[in-house]
Amino acid sequence: MRLKITVFPCKISTYRSITENNMDTKQFLCGTTKKFWEYYLLAPSEEHFEKILASCSEQLVIIGTGKHEFYVSFDRIMRDLPANLDEAETISFEILDEWYECLEVGANVYLVYGGLWARQLPAAGEKALVDMDTRFSVLYRREEDGWKIIHLHHSIPYFDQQNGEYYPHSLSQKAREALELAEEFQRKSELDLMTGVYNQESFRRYTREALLSGQAGTLYVFDLDHFKEVNDTYGHITGDALLKLFSGLLKKYFAGDIIGRIGGDEFAVYQDAPKTRPADSVDKILRMETEYHKEAEKILGGGSIWSWSAGIGTLRNEERTFTELFDRVDKALYRAKHSNKVYCWSDKT
Repeated sequence: MRLKITVFPCKISTYRSITENNMDTKQFLCGTTKKFWEYYLLAPSEEHFEKILASCSEQLVIIGTGKHEFYVSFDRIMRDLPANLDEAETISFEILDEWYECLEVGANVYLVYGGLWARQLPAAGEKALVDMDTRFSVLYRREEDGWKIIHLHHSIPYFDQQNGEYYPHSLSQKAREALELAEEFQRKSELDLMTGVYNQESFRRYTREALLSGQAGTLYVFDLDHFKEVNDTYGHITGDALLKLFSGLLKKYFAGDIIGRIGGDEFAVYQDAPKTRPADSVDKILRMETEYHKEAEKILGGGSIWSWSAGIGTLRNEERTFTELFDRVDKALYRAKHSNKVYCWSDKT
């Protein structure tokens, strides 16, 4: 990015307001929020920030992800904006996943809430990347000149707070472990924040290192079938619960192996030098599927259960390329998804 900005010369009252153009209000406000996130993360510019500010009330309150990002006046927002945009020059993001819901909370007041998963685009030589699996809420109020944002809250869940823990007791413990802090940060940068398994880059790196050891291994690639339908039918919060369930089963059935989330609803496992027979691997897959169905039924409240598919391939001693192995297994996964089978083995070709 190449962007320099001082302070906008116009007052908020001179900006053009957003209009619905006869769209459904909820659809319109969700679409507007989505567009503003794209402006802020993917293409920050003076023009785009003017469009965002045009839809902000002078009574705007913002609570951001940073400790200092607590704004209760429009003047304060304008004062900090140049520094915000200067910092945007040094980092680029991609949006990996996003979802939006809208709720009418009062007369001419609507709440848009959702989740946004953004990841830093790596520059040459960078290993530790910014990976933000965040949630947000935006409160809109209809004023004389259109819909205005009166409140924005953007937060990142505390990574170490466990399910069922409502106070982050582990934070004080980690503060006393200063010597381990750098190593802990590096470890977390390698993980997918939602599921706790390796992110795509870390999974590929560790799998390649395992291949260089010269030992044969087996690659599993899993894909949750019709996952978009799950999100559309039950909502993204329920879909996230299924992702956590599935990743938890991978940790249980493939303990000690390399496990990663390599896409929105796609996971992979690399098993170094497996000592089990193919029949044992099949039995493991079927037992995991049975447990997944049982637990998923509880999450979905007895609704329709969508399954998952798996491609499996074993690396031969003469093969050393991760890309070649992954392509073969990915083709096996495709065959499984289109043949009503839970799994499919890849062959050498």
